Amino acid sequence: MFSVMVTILTPLTAAFFFFHSPAQGPNHLPVLTTFIFIPILAAFVTLLFSEKYTRWINLIFSAAQLGIAFKVFLLYQTAVGGFQFTEELPWINGLGIHYALGVDGISVPMMILIASVYLAGILVSWNLSLRKKEFAIFFSLMVAGAAGAYLSLDLFFFFLFYELDILPMYLLIGIWGSGRKEYAAMKLSLYLLVGSAFLLIGFLAMVFTSSIHTFDIRILGDLAQTGFSPQFQHTWFPLLAVGFGILLALFPFHTWSPDGYASAPTAASMMNAGVLKTLGGYGLLRIALPALQGGAKEWLPFFAILAVINLLYASLVALKQKDIKYVVAYSSVAHCGYLVLGICAFQITGLNGSVVQMFSQGILTAFAFGLVGLIENRTNTRQWDQLGGLAALTPVIGGLFMAATMANVGLPGFSSFVAEFMVFLGSYQSGFHGGFTIFKILFPLAATTIVVGAIYYLRMIQNVFFGPVKVPVDQESIKDGTFIEILPLVLLLALSLLVGLYPKPWVDMINSSVEPLIDHIGGFR
Repeated sequence: MFSVMVTILTPLTAAFFFFHSPAQGPNHLPVLTTFIFIPILAAFVTLLFSEKYTRWINLIFSAAQLGIAFKVFLLYQTAVGGFQFTEELPWINGLGIHYALGVDGISVPMMILIASVYLAGILVSWNLSLRKKEFAIFFSLMVAGAAGAYLSLDLFFFFLFYELDILPMYLLIGIWGSGRKEYAAMKLSLYLLVGSAFLLIGFLAMVFTSSIHTFDIRILGDLAQTGFSPQFQHTWFPLLAVGFGILLALFPFHTWSPDGYASAPTAASMMNAGVLKTLGGYGLLRIALPALQGGAKEWLPFFAILAVINLLYASLVALKQKDIKYVVAYSSVAHCGYLVLGICAFQITGLNGSVVQMFSQGILTAFAFGLVGLIENRTNTRQWDQLGGLAALTPVIGGLFMAATMANVGLPGFSSFVAEFMVFLGSYQSGFHGGFTIFKILFPLAATTIVVGAIYYLRMIQNVFFGPVKVPVDQESIKDGTFIEILPLVLLLALSLLVGLYPKPWVDMINSSVEPLIDHIGGFR
C-alpha cells in the first residue's frame, strides 16, 4: 500500500505542477521565484505540522519542484536563446542591487539537476529516525540556496543564496553525520567561507570599478572590454577563479571535499557533491569568464594544469581507499577536474562538455552516494575489505552499483561519456588548433585518468559484490533494496541514460548559450 501511494503521488504531483505551475505574463506568478521558494515553503510547512507528516510534505513539494523544472526545460526556446523567464524587482536602487532571476541554456539543465537530487534526497532519507523534522527543514533550505544561486542574475543575490547553503550543510553533517562529523563539518564550512571571502572581495572590486556600479551579472559581462582595464582583469580573475575553485574542490583546495562527503548523511552528500560543488564551475562560466575575459586568457592555462593535477591526484588517491564512500568522494573530486579542463580549453566544444559534465557529475555522484548509503545501512560498514559477495544477497543493489560503475568510467550510453568526449575533444582542439599549446601535453595526461578511474571502480565492485559472501553482520538480516530506496536511484540513472542516449536537445540548449559566450569572450572555435 505504501509503495502504491508513493508511486501514484510522486508523478501526479509533478504532473500537476507541470501543467498548472506559474508561467510568464502579467497575470501569472513568476515561475523561477516559485521554483526557489518551493523548498522554503516546504521547510515552513514542515515546521508547522506534526513530525509524522514530514516525509509526505517534502515528497509533495520536491515532486512539485521537479514538475516545474521540466516545464521550464520544455518551454525554453532554444532557437531564441539568451535569458528567458526573467524576473526583476528593484531592491536597493542606490547600490544597483536588484532581485533579478533568469535562465538560459546553461542554467535550465541545472534546474532539473537540483529538483531531481532534491526528490532523490527526500526518498533516500525516508526511514530516517533521528530528528527527521529538523533534517527535512535544513535539507530544504540547502536546496533553496542552491536554486537561488543558479538562477540569480545579480551578484549580491548570487552570493546571498550561496551563503544560505553553508549553515544548513554544517548542521546536516554535524548532527546527522558519521565518523569525525564535527571535524568534517567545521573543515568544510571554513574552506567554503574562505572561498566566499575571495568571491566577495572580487565581486565588490568589479562592481565599484565599473563605471555604473552595478551588481547585474549581464551588464558586468558587457563591460569586460570597456569597463575593466587589462591590468584589473589580470589581477582579479585569479582571485575569482580561486574562490570558485575552492567550491569546486580544485587542487590544492580539495581536502575539505572527501572528508565532508564521507561524514555527511547520504542526502546531504548527494546535494553537496551533486549540486553545490558544480556551482563553482557555473560561477566561472556565468561571472568570471564574461566579465574578466582578458584575465581569463592569461590565467586559464595555469588553472588547466591544476585541473589535470586534480584528475591525476584524486584518481591515484582513490586507488588507495578502502572506504567505499571515500572512493566515490575522490572520484567526484577527479570528475570536477574534467569540468575545469573543459572551461580552461576556452573552446566551444570544451565549454559545452563542461556544462554537460556539471549535469552528469551531479546526477551520477548523487546516484553513487545513494548506493553507498544503502550498503552502509545493511552491513554497518563502508570498508570493502570487510565485504564480499553482496550481489548474491542484494542483486538489485548490485546491479545498480554496476550501472553506477559503468557510468562513472564513461561507458557510452551514459551522460558521462557525452561530457568527457566533448571535454577531451575541446582540449585537443585547443592544443592543436587553438591558442593554448599547453593542452598538447595536458590532453594525453588527462586521458590516462579514464583508465585509473576504471581500475578503482572495478576493484571496488569486485571486492564488495563478488567472490565469497563476507559481511560483518548476520547474512539473514541483509535484504535487497526496497521500492522506496530504489525509486530515487532509478530516477537519477534514467536521467543519465536520457542524456547519454539522446544528447541532442540537451547539447543544443546548452550550445545556444555557449556560442554567444565564446563570441563575447573571444574564445576558440
